[in-house]
Amino acid sequence: MKFNRTKVAQFQDQACELTLREALAEFYSVNSHIFSAPEPDTMWTELLVHHDISHVFFGVNTSILDETAGDYWTLFGTDLSFKDYLAYAKSPEGKKLIKDIGFINIVKSLFLGIPLLYKVYSRAKKMTRKWNTRGYHQYMDTPLGEIRKEFNLDVLKYNS
Repeated sequence: MKFNRTKVAQFQDQACELTLREALAEFYSVNSHIFSAPEPDTMWTELLVHHDISHVFFGVNTSILDETAGDYWTLFGTDLSFKDYLAYAKSPEGKKLIKDIGFINIVKSLFLGIPLLYKVYSRAKKMTRKWNTRGYHQYMDTPLGEIRKEFNLDVLKYNS
């Protein structure tokens, strides 16, 4: 499992000029070795699309630490409640995902992600409003940098 945070795509840049639609396609392209774009035809796959859109909006990829940062962003920077978040984690698909990642990797990511928790929390507090997890359709053809300006979102920086 990859724990380091590495910039791999344009959607991770603060002022990304790709539209949300183009950035989502880029996200799926750079992660095609891990998964394919889900069809939102079930509650679980619809959640995956929302989750992937959030990855793009918040500028995080799929390393374990980026997933951890993405979870923090979801909790502090979106309209998804902690109760809803736990409900997804307790679903059969969520339990399988947690099992696949492994307890040790989850604990390691939470420990190594402590500095990210503070950074995400402080940046989420500065946002003008929370990202609407299910309300992204209106932004699909808007450049990602413009959306981030509208929400006053300052994405986490990468060392590389």
